[in-house]
Amino acid sequence: MIELLLKLRDRLALRRGTDAEGTIARVADGASLTAENFWMLGCSAVLASIGLDVGSAAVVIGAMLISPLMGPILGAGLGVGITDRNLLQSSLRELGYATLLVLLVSGVYFALSPLASPTTELIARTRPTLLDVGVAFFGGVAGIVAGSRKQPSIAIPGVAIATALMPPLCTAGFGLATQNWSFFFGAFYLYALNAVFIALSTFLVVRFLKFPHRERTTIEERRREQRLVFVVTVLAALPSTYFLYEVARGLRENSRINTFLQREVEAPGRSVPQWEHVHGKGGEVLKIYIAGRPIEGAAVDSLQAAVRRYQLDGIRLELVQSDISAEDLRRFQSEVQRDILNAVSTTTAARDSASLAREREGKDRLEQVARELASAFPEIVSVAYADRANLLLSDSAQAWPAVFVAFADSVPPAQRQIIAERAQAMLRQRMKTDSLVVLAR
Repeated sequence: MIELLLKLRDRLALRRGTDAEGTIARVADGASLTAENFWMLGCSAVLASIGLDVGSAAVVIGAMLISPLMGPILGAGLGVGITDRNLLQSSLRELGYATLLVLLVSGVYFALSPLASPTTELIARTRPTLLDVGVAFFGGVAGIVAGSRKQPSIAIPGVAIATALMPPLCTAGFGLATQNWSFFFGAFYLYALNAVFIALSTFLVVRFLKFPHRERTTIEERRREQRLVFVVTVLAALPSTYFLYEVARGLRENSRINTFLQREVEAPGRSVPQWEHVHGKGGEVLKIYIAGRPIEGAAVDSLQAAVRRYQLDGIRLELVQSDISAEDLRRFQSEVQRDILNAVSTTTAARDSASLAREREGKDRLEQVARELASAFPEIVSVAYADRANLLLSDSAQAWPAVFVAFADSVPPAQRQIIAERAQAMLRQRMKTDSLVVLAR
């Protein structure tokens, strides 16, 4: 056993093979961005923006591979770790220039893009959690460990992908271009969070490897430096801790709501294609969209009383009932194009030329929406639009009450609900109406 532990210790001896002076020279050189680096940065920003705009993960990964953003961040962490104030200041300055350039390039791209609507790639980078801290920290550890070896490591490209600096910064550019401030602040926070924890991991590894200090400092000065690093780290991580708690709480609540709907609401001849948990001034409301056999009279009061048994106290039920049967709903989901064309053709004879023009415009926009949903949410396998009760596009907001989406069988119910909410937010922004509802099955 002792021999095994000794072999393990020998395997984990990180200081062996370290090239301190060579590492300091390489990191300091990479922290200074040249004209070539700025051109690569601009190209990377355009590529990342295109990938985010069309929802292509492959293009986004390619943009991360050519981005030189890691250089100044590693330089800042190294500057703190070896007490090199000149390196720290120059690294922060270069990082500031690089950040402004990426925001400018991505902002211009999204301002000119004919798409510029939220995709899954964009949405995924607007609400960072504590898990993103882990990605940034351990990606940074891998980066500085790989860079500290005497022999070059093949791990550097993987580190560039894992730390994901360019996509959130370009998402912030999208927020600027579209004046969507929740996207801007959420994505920029993710970028800052990644930068802070990559720098932190660099600082810790440098001190563990005992790199020589560049400037003479007292013990008290070093302790003050460590306290400052600790405070910055905690302040950076606090919002992500709260977001993780909110995500976990939301998943538990969604699970309880789904259980409530399955046991208390759904029944033969009745289904719940969609529900919304709304937090408003009047309190929390669970809006349930019901297709098929309606719920009436005392049964509604009974449902409200049953909510408490599922730890959903304080939530008021609001039932939105439709006589569209569950069978009709499934038919709508599988026949997208036919529903659109039939809806237009059945009203052609009774419409004047202005109405026909609006309907043709509506058909084109419906088809565009279907393509956007398919691109933004690969989990959705079909999209349909109800063709009854005046659901065609018109000047009225009431023309857009329902879009039906069907998911692949492999997508779990909890994930379907999250994707449906994101699709609804995207379509409401795209169609500029708050009355649109996405019904998922």
